[in-house]
Amino acid sequence: MATINYRTGIPQAVAINGVDAGGAMRIYVDEGFEERPESAPDGLEVTVQDKISQYCRGTLETQDWVELINIFSGTLGTYIFYERISGVAELAGYVKHTLTNPVIHAIRLQVRKGQYALITCDFECLAADETKGFADMHTQLDAQAVPTYISAARGGFRVTSATHGGTPVSFYHVTAFDFAMELDLVKECNDADVGYTCVDARLSGMTPAGSITFQDQKVTTANLTAQALLAASPGPLVLQLVQRQGATAQVVTIARVDFKNMTRTVQAQKGGFAETVLNYAVNNDPTTPLTVAGVNKIITIAAAA
Repeated sequence: MATINYRTGIPQAVAINGVDAGGAMRIYVDEGFEERPESAPDGLEVTVQDKISQYCRGTLETQDWVELINIFSGTLGTYIFYERISGVAELAGYVKHTLTNPVIHAIRLQVRKGQYALITCDFECLAADETKGFADMHTQLDAQAVPTYISAARGGFRVTSATHGGTPVSFYHVTAFDFAMELDLVKECNDADVGYTCVDARLSGMTPAGSITFQDQKVTTANLTAQALLAASPGPLVLQLVQRQGATAQVVTIARVDFKNMTRTVQAQKGGFAETVLNYAVNNDPTTPLTVAGVNKIITIAAAA
């Protein structure tokens, strides 16, 4: 019997909704049938089943972290990526995947000291018309040429400065940071629809939130720095992050961060330092409402001056 090898791997050359996103780390695709009505037992040992409402959804993880907002607010289009085919010459050794109308409804930024920053986005595909199912929403082309390399703006592996508030209060020794936005996802498959022909990611009513971890245990007037931050009014959280190989540092600014609670851990182990975690939510101001785009942005990522 001839050897059979249909294996693929190494995702690369990602472009989603008009945004090139290099540095792909993990691509997850989930597709199938959302609804499976079952019969009553009715004397049967195994139920009778049907399956309807086809879906295609998934998650993208990439180290191209500065594209966070661009991906979140990109123009609905396609999600394209390539996989390397095992045992085939590179000249025609790739499978091209195309997913149509990926509606992005959640995005997360994860920063860890000593590691490249990572963004994760979740999407739900919108069926182009009532006849389209997962086989239409996710198609493949075999034996493709080497895709054009997409460079990633990797970095974010160290926070060099952190401040909070309108009158900035500095704190130090940041070891981790997280930020997430999740929209209300409303979808429907009905009538003669094969898949979801209605997929809405609603901007209204979301609560951007996250956490920041640091080792700054300075005591001022009998209170820790973390306690002062916890008691502070909502204000901008500004972090400067190092980029790869000496590239210009990037500054992350999150508007109206309101710290909710803190936890502090001291470990009795060699080399361990006390760490504080502050959890926060973005607290809106109805007189100057925050938005993803526009003048009063929830979050910005920009090159340091």
